Amino acid sequence: MTMSPVVPTTGPPTSELDDRSRTMLGRARHLDGIDREHLQNDVLELNLAMAHRLAHRYSKRGVQDDDLEQVARLGLLKAVRRFDPERRSFDAYAVPTVLGELRRYFRDHAWSVRPTRHVQDLQSSATKARDALRARDNREPTPKEVADEVGTTESDLRHAEGVQGAFSPRSLDAPTPSGDGATGDLIGGEDDDLLRMERLQTVAPAVRRLDRDDRDLLHMRFVEDRTQQDIGSELGISQMQVSRRLTAVMARIRGDLGLDEDGHVVEP
Repeated sequence: MTMSPVVPTTGPPTSELDDRSRTMLGRARHLDGIDREHLQNDVLELNLAMAHRLAHRYSKRGVQDDDLEQVARLGLLKAVRRFDPERRSFDAYAVPTVLGELRRYFRDHAWSVRPTRHVQDLQSSATKARDALRARDNREPTPKEVADEVGTTESDLRHAEGVQGAFSPRSLDAPTPSGDGATGDLIGGEDDDLLRMERLQTVAPAVRRLDRDDRDLLHMRFVEDRTQQDIGSELGISQMQVSRRLTAVMARIRGDLGLDEDGHVVEP
């Protein structure tokens, strides 16, 4: 079945549209092949306005309106195919089906940085609770009232609501709150000193396991930056012997760190 790109209109009154949809799907149930498909397509076109209204409930949440409308149409298609004409109302079945499809899309596909399922569910529950409290009390509910309504703590509620921006992260080109630059300017770069410290912390345990003579050799070569010939003169050995000792010490350190001679991690 294909979904026609019909532009939704106001259409007949809701109750009349609901009755027509139910009647047509009742007839389609007793047909096969192309005849059944034609009737189902007619019901789809009759109810496109409803699907689009539901889709636009979720607009401005980081997903393009065209994508939302396609998801809503898919939900409507599922409702048409699965509807049992013995039910009294097509709307009563189709609306939850379309909304469910939209919510699943947000849950499964719309996150730029995806939080845990628990956080997603808590955020959804908090949104519904806030809307219900706002309608009941005619005022904005407090965080504690929302947390009590969904059965969670204010801390967990703040954490869940903090992921709202994960649907549509702030552009790095957007201005900073102070207006004196772009958001991307606030992202730090690599710090060479921190990288050196990280490397030292990694290699330090392996160096400490060397004996005193080997540690002194490394100190003269890499800390004092002395030449192999100069080191050999102080130790009373040849430059070649210094080179061999350095090679052996470096091999022990690499082995201790699980690296091969090229500095790559050796797979177990």
